[in-house]
Amino acid sequence: MNSESRGQRQAKHRRRTRLFVFIVVPLVACLWVYLSTKEAEPLDDQGCPRETGPTREVLLLVDTSDPLTDKHKEELGRILREMTSPTSTGRHDEMAVRKGERVTLYGLEGAEIPRKPLAQICHPGGNPEERERFSELTRGSVITQWHWENFKKVIEGMFPRDTSEAQPSSPILEALAVITPRHSHSRRAAEDARPTHLIIISDLLQNTPILSHYTSYPPPQEIPRELRTDLSRVEVSLFRLERHKYEIYQTPEHYYWWTDLIEELGGKVVWQQAL
Repeated sequence: MNSESRGQRQAKHRRRTRLFVFIVVPLVACLWVYLSTKEAEPLDDQGCPRETGPTREVLLLVDTSDPLTDKHKEELGRILREMTSPTSTGRHDEMAVRKGERVTLYGLEGAEIPRKPLAQICHPGGNPEERERFSELTRGSVITQWHWENFKKVIEGMFPRDTSEAQPSSPILEALAVITPRHSHSRRAAEDARPTHLIIISDLLQNTPILSHYTSYPPPQEIPRELRTDLSRVEVSLFRLERHKYEIYQTPEHYYWWTDLIEELGGKVVWQQAL
């Protein structure tokens, strides 16, 4: 009966080891790199689904026509955390941006109506707080993490740290009439399309020659036609920045004037708060 010598067995073992090291290990490494850098769904440079586009528009208008107080900046930081949290619930769920939804920021700093967004970014999906080895491999962990970090970086840059001096005018309604139609679905849109979420952060003191909240002003039903815009496919969150020097104008009636206005224009107020 023939049998292999000890030397032959050792030689065969060495050949198998070399085969594993030079062929199997590189193949596994290449597969890992491919899976960890391959996106589960191709995204564009804004982090939005490349084939279908954003699943929802989140439109953010931040009014800094008057300087922000430290309290306002603190509250903006809280709103930021709610928008970027991957596990928001309850009231925070209204503010949370979900996978595939795009945030577009417009800034209102004075008399000039914002024509172009200051920033745009989509939520790329994934939860960086939950790190499971296998799911990371199959979902493209490297690319997902990059998109997530870019998303948070852009969102953080949306909120002003330094503000200029008070401006003489504040065309809030004019700004809404220009920017909202760009990002909201029409009445003919598919019923399953999610409404645009419009978030307004402002003292809400409209001040232009057409309509000013510093003098007597009409009820929402009677505002001029050029200040109207269709909000029938828009959900609205209103954050009124309270200012002591304007407390004579920032009355409860003024607060709910905006509620009535949004409803008059066909929109739905999903959150309203004084900051």
